[in-house]
Amino acid sequence: MTAPLVSSSTTPGSRPPQSGEGFRRWTARLGWVLAVVVPAWLAGGRLLTDSTGDLTPIYAATLAPVLLVLSVVALAVPARRPARYPSVRACTILLMSWGCGIALGFTLPDTGEGASSVLGSWAGPGAEGAAAALSNPLGIIMLFMAIMGCVVSIRHSAHGEGNGRSRDADEDDAQGTGFFPVLDV
Repeated sequence: MTAPLVSSSTTPGSRPPQSGEGFRRWTARLGWVLAVVVPAWLAGGRLLTDSTGDLTPIYAATLAPVLLVLSVVALAVPARRPARYPSVRACTILLMSWGCGIALGFTLPDTGEGASSVLGSWAGPGAEGAAAALSNPLGIIMLFMAIMGCVVSIRHSAHGEGNGRSRDADEDDAQGTGFFPVLDV
């Protein structure tokens, strides 16, 4: 019995798959869900535990829309370009941002009578200090990663298939030129 012939070449008109394309595709698909769910979690996560307070509307009006806009831009710009999906680096950065956003939704402190973080309402008043201590670093990392993911996604999709911005010879030739007497060796 003979084995069927298997061709390793691609069909005419198709392009060979690039490294990380499956990761990019699935992260972009999951990203559209996370781009909506994570800001909604930040804005209204305390509604699940009846621990809303004075700061809940402020989080809903500031933190959630910023993350939503950054996530949508990071996912939408490559979809309109030849890259179709954000680069692997951008996908990884965005996943870290969304992970920090989910953790931040558990730890965001609130003020007012009966107000608490989700973690504090589940674990008791002893967890309020830990939640407050974790929320600031998580918020900073989440916003920084969201901005970086947006920038990297846009830059990597500008010149190709999402594998990173390619440099041309003019940029390489311009490195190290100019009036820098200390650097002239």
